[in-house]
Amino acid sequence: MRDRDGNIFLGTGKGKDFYTYRSTALALAFGGNATDNINIEASSDFLVQKLTYQVDIAAAAFTDSTRPIPNVTLQITDTGSGQQFFSDALPIPMIFGTGQVPFILPIPRLVMANSALQLAYTNYDAAVTYNIYLGFIGMKIYR
Repeated sequence: MRDRDGNIFLGTGKGKDFYTYRSTALALAFGGNATDNINIEASSDFLVQKLTYQVDIAAAAFTDSTRPIPNVTLQITDTGSGQQFFSDALPIPMIFGTGQVPFILPIPRLVMANSALQLAYTNYDAAVTYNIYLGFIGMKIYR
């Protein structure tokens, strides 16, 4: 199937296809650090277009009005290019949106096949331990 620009979306490992990679930092204690790697599959490059986050405190339920806002900074490094996404680690809410309202990158970021996104989290809260889930929404571009 083709879109109006002629791009192919087959879902069969050819052309381009929607995809989401995820990173988690579970039980990130106050004052603590954590790292995670998102390994990009060898079969395709990945074009990051949107960023989302979900956070909870001790797996407690919440509503939109009680949604926790994490006091956690993040730095992302593309191991394929060696480039960092930001000049300094930034608070997650500055660069990630919710699932309903994702942060749209002003310029989509291409991450090469068989590389990784390296994530470095720092919890600067004085007393809260977070469970953090990040979504990197975009498309696989098959070679």
